[in-house]
Amino acid sequence: MNVNLSTTSRSRILICSQDRDAVRTMDNIISSLAAFDTTVVSLDALVQNKTFDADSFDAVIIDLGNGVALDNPRLAEVRGRFGKVPVIFVSDELTPERMRQLIKLDGTDWLPKPLQPRLLIDTVNTVTQRLKANANNVYAVLPCGGGAGATSVAIMLAYYLSRARKRSQPTVALFDLDFSSASTSAYLNTDSGYDLTDVLGKPERIDLEFIDIIKRKHQSGFSLFSFASPALMTNPDAAELVLRMLDIVTFQHDHTVVDLASCETLWSDNVLAAVNSAVIVTTNSVPAVRRAKETLKRVSEIRGSGKGISLAINKVRGGWFSAGIKQKDVQRLFGDAPVTILPDEPDMMTEALNRGVLPLEVDARSRFCSKVQVLADAMALVAGSAR
Repeated sequence: MNVNLSTTSRSRILICSQDRDAVRTMDNIISSLAAFDTTVVSLDALVQNKTFDADSFDAVIIDLGNGVALDNPRLAEVRGRFGKVPVIFVSDELTPERMRQLIKLDGTDWLPKPLQPRLLIDTVNTVTQRLKANANNVYAVLPCGGGAGATSVAIMLAYYLSRARKRSQPTVALFDLDFSSASTSAYLNTDSGYDLTDVLGKPERIDLEFIDIIKRKHQSGFSLFSFASPALMTNPDAAELVLRMLDIVTFQHDHTVVDLASCETLWSDNVLAAVNSAVIVTTNSVPAVRRAKETLKRVSEIRGSGKGISLAINKVRGGWFSAGIKQKDVQRLFGDAPVTILPDEPDMMTEALNRGVLPLEVDARSRFCSKVQVLADAMALVAGSAR
């Protein structure tokens, strides 16, 4: 049986119980988070309905109450219907005999009643993350120096990756890892709203509920994580904090675009080594192209190969280059790495920045945007083929 994974970040949780108070508690706790959708059925109905679509859920919670339900021989059949879908059992304190019966059902986990909200959330989050571990793509955007335009590229990548497909609506996060400026929130006129220094040295506070609270939603559909917390750039505790946040964010979304800082940070190597693909953004001056070549070499060494790395040469006017660099020179410099040329459209970009909107909203026929759209499709294709 194939597990039917959700095409959105909202994992579908089935709650089965005869205890109305327990149902109310579990439903309120789980459905309060944007990451989950809940469905409630009685345990009797679940046992009796042999045509129940078990593959429609990402995890199941079965309340066994005082354990009497374990005597029902059809309970094992119910458990078998869910196959690889994680099943979490909850119950009152059980006798050793009842516990042996429970173990035979091969549940993913067991939680005692009365339920602790934090433990329930963490358990459900953990089992759904395991299922989604191979279904989420992460893309890094790495600027070669300030002013390369990487943030604009990252924003439009997030937009194009979040477009609805024929049968699904992908969920996308844009995570700005340059905490010195929080440029993405500034570009999109969105209040970052949280100082991450409050949780430095407290990684245990970074959980699903925390991420749900601090994220912002852009009107075009993607989630935005961008925070002005300059102290993180040099604090030794920041790497653990950042990587823990990224771990949860990427599990929640089908696609995550990571906008890296132009300077090296305590977490950049870890991020570059783990992402599905990376795009190095540079401009068309000779020094910038040279630096891009050095960056390509460094990122290839971090990742163990050049696979999944591409380049975007931004702010190009009048054909390829006006600085004496020709197309054949570019191909020779970067070898097999794909190169995208992004045209310079300063008036459009300035207006987009001043209005806090996407460049596409200023000019629907923007050549810059159409080129980034092609880049987004190519990066998604590479990520998908790498699974």
